[in-house]
Order: sequence, then C-alpha cells, then structure tokens
Amino acid sequence: MTPLYLGVDAGNSKTVALLCTAAGEVVGNGRSGNGDIYGAPSERAAVEAVIAAVKEALTGAQPDGIGGAAFRLAGVDWPEDHAFWVDALAAELPDVAALRAYDRCSISNDGFAAIRCGEPSGIGVAVIGGTGSAVAGRGRGGAEWSMSFWIQDAHGASGLVAGALRAVYRAELGLGPKTALTKRLLAYFGYADAEEMLHQFTRRGGRPSRPWHTAAREMAGAAADGDAEALRILREHGEHLADYARVTAARVGFDVASEEVPVVLAGSVIDADGSPVRAAVLAALPERFASARPRLATLPPVAGAALDALAEAGVEVTAEVIARLRASMPPPAFVRT
Repeated sequence: MTPLYLGVDAGNSKTVALLCTAAGEVVGNGRSGNGDIYGAPSERAAVEAVIAAVKEALTGAQPDGIGGAAFRLAGVDWPEDHAFWVDALAAELPDVAALRAYDRCSISNDGFAAIRCGEPSGIGVAVIGGTGSAVAGRGRGGAEWSMSFWIQDAHGASGLVAGALRAVYRAELGLGPKTALTKRLLAYFGYADAEEMLHQFTRRGGRPSRPWHTAAREMAGAAADGDAEALRILREHGEHLADYARVTAARVGFDVASEEVPVVLAGSVIDADGSPVRAAVLAALPERFASARPRLATLPPVAGAALDALAEAGVEVTAEVIARLRASMPPPAFVRT
C-alpha cells in the first residue's frame, strides 16, 4: 500500500485538512468549523471539527495507509493542550495517532504550519495574520517555540477592529484625536452614534450587527485615505509583530544580531492584495529585526502542515514536491476565511 500523508490546520474561522502522496499530489481534502479548544463553543466542539475535516479528507483512503500526519492546531499553547490532543486523537483516530510511536504524527500550534509555506527547509519564523495572529519558529537544531499567550497585543483582523473601536471611543470622550474610523465603523455596523455602538457591543446579550473581523477592511480604507489614527494603529501592529518575530528567532537559537533569519509572512490579512498590515510589518522589520529576511508565503498554511507531515516521515521536500502540491490544491475557496 502506498502511504499517504495528512496535514491539518485548525483555527477559529475554519479547520482544513489535506491528504497527499509522497510526491506531493493532493488526493483528499476536508473542511469544517472552529478547531481551537480555546475559541470553539466547547472543547468537544473543537475536537469534532478537527475530526470531521480529517475524516472528509480520508474519504476513500485506509487510515492504516497513513505514513505521517501533522496537526497544526490553534490553541496548542501549553503542555496540557498538547496532552489533550494526544488523548483526543488516540480516541478518535487511533490508527493515525499510533504513528506517534514512530515520530510520524506531530501536534503543535498552528503558527508552525506556515514556515514551510515560504521556507521549504522548515527553518525560520512564521508570522501569521488572519482572524487572529500567531508567531512561531523552528531553529536549525530543531528547537521550536511559539509566542502563544506571550503575545500581549491583539493582532490580525480582530485586533485591528479592537484598536479601531478603541480609537473611536477615545475620540468620543475627547481623550484622543478625531478619526475617520468613527464614520466608517458606524456605517459598517449600522449604528447612529458611538454610544449606541458601545451599548450594543457591551450590553447583556449584545452582539455586533455584522461580523466583527471583516470590519478590518474599514481600517484599511481609513489608512488608505490618510487617517492618522488608522495609520498609527497599523504602524504599531507591524512593530509588535516584528518584535515578536525577533524574540521567537532568539528563543529557537538564532543569533539575531548577525544571523540571517527567514521570516515567512502568511494569513488572510497579510496575504490580501495591497495589505496595509503586510506593508507595516515589512516597514518595521528592518528597524526592529535587521537580520530578518522576509518572504511571503506561497502556499496556504494547511499545505505547510502537509509538507511537515512529509518531512517528519523522512520524505525529502523538493521543489518538485512543492510544485505538485501547489498544482493539485483544491480551489481557492477551500482555504478562504
């Protein structure tokens, strides 16, 4: 039986899984909901989302034909989170979980999935900006480290919206400068004024009238129009991510004072055409992490997870394998947030 390799990327917006051959050809895929044990309605719901995506990807394949698996899951932040998933996979996917005995089934934070999407060796740092953010690194000696809860600033689309709302409320109180974000966010959410918006977001049983994270487009629009507050928030966003990338690189053994470090930029917010977040990170890196060598991800994170599964099983990740994986990926909507 020809072995197949499984890559899983789970986040707060979606969970996606790919099944591929050793040559990189995608032969199965699956998609489901929130697979983050911290962000899903319950831990059980997160497990069900991950298992649903995997089982859909495995349709028609024999589980005992899996040669390697890499689970890259948001919410694997502490040792007990890793232990939780070890037990969950052993109960739900025993044949796949059994590969752990041969170091062919790994479980780690979703931040690691993006490294091979821009650095085939899997050595370097990934900075992901999606609905939320993640920063993770792998050193030349194999050391791994994720920023996880060490991140003390809200990033990604949700973080941008939180910063924009803070600027709006401070302006309303006279504690901050007036900003075009006020008009934009009121129009986006459909509220008459800042007080109504604050009330609807914070009252008992309250909730936004429209999806929260997609309001990040209003931040981008305000920045494009030159709004000072939007530009400040974006600049600080980029500076924080550059700082976190530098710290992560040092934690996994890079000499950040002199050694060139691949820094892969990925995620829906960073990948977007004309992304102001990408521009902010690229502007901050030379000042705060001069040895960083940024490159944009050329594959979605789930493809990076599949490449991790191949590499960890001893399959050489060549340019041909990557090209075949890219060519056989499902349509773009499969990985779209």
